Amino acid sequence: MKPEEARYAARREFGGVEQAKELYRDQRSVRTLDALLQDLRFALRGLRKRPGFAVIAILTLALGIGSTTAVFSVIDRILFRSLPYPHDDRLVSFGDQAPFEANEFVLGPDYVDWEKAQTSFASVTSFVPGGANCDLTEKNPVRLKCALVESTFLPTFEIQPLLGRNFTSDEDRPNAPRAALISYGLWRSRFASDRSLPGRAISLDGKPTVVVGVLPEQFKMPNLGHDDILVPAALDGSTDRGPNARQIILRAFARLKPGITIKQAAAAMEPLSPQAIFLR
Repeated sequence: MKPEEARYAARREFGGVEQAKELYRDQRSVRTLDALLQDLRFALRGLRKRPGFAVIAILTLALGIGSTTAVFSVIDRILFRSLPYPHDDRLVSFGDQAPFEANEFVLGPDYVDWEKAQTSFASVTSFVPGGANCDLTEKNPVRLKCALVESTFLPTFEIQPLLGRNFTSDEDRPNAPRAALISYGLWRSRFASDRSLPGRAISLDGKPTVVVGVLPEQFKMPNLGHDDILVPAALDGSTDRGPNARQIILRAFARLKPGITIKQAAAAMEPLSPQAIFLR
């Protein structure tokens, strides 16, 4: 056969170039990947032609992924992992319940009475739910989140500061010299991991405040919050009774004494508050 006739006969025998590509693509056993790539190219071309729809689609995906991740993070911590504190099986929260508050709570005066009368706990503590905004007013001011806690807060949860020390009971009083514990993240980002920071004063809300310690890297509040600074709650004066007394709301926690169960602790506290609930 002449060369031209031979080429023509060969093409008829073997088929066209595209048919051969399809045949060998099937034989490589990656059809799923190829189909996925083709679908992605088609989708990208469609989104490029309709930018408004593309923006809505991307925002919807981002919102869905973000909300799912956030919900899983909370569920993972609450249901699947133990509390991030030593001997967490002896930690309890306690208080009353009411329609206006999602979590159990204790009014300041009641908390003082409960703390004095209790016999089942090795340690009792509280913090003010919601915390408060606070401003680091040195150079490059920044808005931070401050948690108001008792001086017994870290000891009850058996947390040791990474650097420095905890508040003292004298610092946890109204009009006492201002003190603060800062988070590990703030220590790294704002103070460049300066190990000499404890004992130095910073300007917090425009007032000199001594940093007494740095919290451990893994520290979290009981409500899983990520507060930047812990400051003394200074409850004295916020727990008085009377018509003009300030009724501060607290969330209370305790560490059970060895051998004491939640049921026994609840029975011991029942004379003070029959409606009190205990949660591990």
